Formats: sequence, C-alpha cells, structure tokens
Amino acid sequence: MSSSTPLKSIILVGPGGSLGSVLLEGLLYVSTFSVSVLVRESSKSIGSLPADRLHKIVKIADSYPQDEIIAAFQGQDAVVNAITSTLVEEQLRFIDAAIEAGVKRYVPSEYGMNNLRPEARALNSVFDGKGKVQEYLKSKESTGLTWNAIGCGMWIDWSLKNNFLGLNYATKTITMADEGKGKFSTSTMENTYLAVNRCLLNPEMTKNTVVYISDFVTTQADLVAAIERIRGEKWNVEQFDSYKAIEENKKKVEAGDHLAVYKLIEIGFVTGRYGGWLEEKEKIWNQDLGLPKQEFEDVVRKGLEKMKA
Repeated sequence: MSSSTPLKSIILVGPGGSLGSVLLEGLLYVSTFSVSVLVRESSKSIGSLPADRLHKIVKIADSYPQDEIIAAFQGQDAVVNAITSTLVEEQLRFIDAAIEAGVKRYVPSEYGMNNLRPEARALNSVFDGKGKVQEYLKSKESTGLTWNAIGCGMWIDWSLKNNFLGLNYATKTITMADEGKGKFSTSTMENTYLAVNRCLLNPEMTKNTVVYISDFVTTQADLVAAIERIRGEKWNVEQFDSYKAIEENKKKVEAGDHLAVYKLIEIGFVTGRYGGWLEEKEKIWNQDLGLPKQEFEDVVRKGLEKMKA
C-alpha cells in the first residue's frame, strides 16, 4: 500500500454540498482520475450529479452503516471527504472503513485553520472535532493509510453568499469583531480544489500532513473597505466585543442552541486569535503546489458579481 503508487480511483463523500460540489467538479477535471461519489439515500443532490462523468454513484443509508462504508471504499485509492462541519467526528468511522478496505490516501473534511491549536479546540465543538480527526489519522499511520488535510482559511465568495465573516450583502452591513482588525487567511474555491487535486497527484510529497494554502491575508476592516471601493457605495459598520460574544455563545451551546456553534466558528476566524491567520505560524504550500496567484480585489469583485447575478 505504497503512497508513491499513482492514485487513480477517487471517491468523494458529500458531493452535493457547497464545498463538495466544487471539489467534485475539480476532481472531474483530472483525466487520470476515475471519480465515484458516496451519497446518502435521502440526499436531494442525487438527481443533479453528473452521472455520465462519474464511474459510480454509491447510495448509502443515512445512518452511514459501517459495512456499507467499507463496501463503498473497496477498490478505491483515495477517499476525499466533504462531510458537513457538524458531523466531522463521524469521520473516525470512515477512517476505520478506509483502513479495512485498503485505501491508500484519506483527505478529511478539514478546509479551515489549525485545529490542533488548544485555543481553537476549546472554542467550539467543530474545531475540536477536526482536531480529533487529525489525531486519529496520525495514530493510524502504522496501518499504511496515508492522509493529508487541506487548511485553506476562509472563502470570500462563500462568505458573501452565506452571511459569514460578518458580511450581510442584503443589508450592506458588516458586523465586525472588536475593531475588525483581526487577521485571517483566505483562499479561492478554485485554489482549494486545485490543492486537493495536486495532493492526490503528488501523494508522496503531501503524505501525513496538513497542507495549508492561502491566497492572501485580510481583515474585516480591509474587506469592507475593498467592497466599498469596488461598488462605490457605503456599507453599514457594526461592532461587537468578541470576548463577550464568546461567553454568550458558549452558554447558548450549553443550553442546546446548536446554531451558536457557527457564531463561534466565525469568531474563531475573524479575530485572528485561534489559528485563522495561517501565515503567522504555518508553512504555506501555494508555491509547492503551483497554485495560481490571486489578487485580493479581483477575488472580492468576482464574489460581488456572483451575488449580483
């Protein structure tokens, strides 16, 4: 099960999500890949999948039975997981299944910051869960399964669409943590899927590590300033105390408000205190992977054009 063996058969878990759909299109661009997908039986995305371009569509019970996961992974060189953030710890079973099926490479649903930092893991359950997945993968290296995660910071176009990073496109408002000066790394969706592809195409170079990518570092204040320059309009600026908000949202989570987890994730990125500023401590792989260089205002402009369309 040598990691230097070319990876050809790839199965993507969760191809219908906002990230999974992008990763799927990226994988299909590589002519040497034979791409399959694993979807839950209740998934609404099944009908929209490009069946004619896929090797196989594997439907699985919503509870992800272990025997069905193992069967789905049989004959696959690599598993790329794009499972939703709130279910990341489910991946421990997927990793076991990958080992049982003889998979060579596992790419977890990561796509964020350094989730091994104690302060990040203490902030919310999603960061902690992603940290557990990385630790579990490390503990299984002796089985012959190799892995690589992709840490890409945040995406501006996705954030505009989903009212993340404090952005609210509909009301032209940005809600900034403190003074909006916390640094955080951002990548484009395009460079994210290219990073996944190139890790799979270069398995020896990227094995058993987190591959961090970043197109540029920004802040909420810089981001809204760029939006105002590009659109020639003024946005409303609101502020909140991030330390107070963390206390309040942790209490909400304890009381059963699961939506508060997403607010804690957002705070983790925009304050720059929890590992969202990748360049501060991590090696950035853009050059090693040959990723195209991006210009900050071009990326912001394209994100705004998508929203307008």
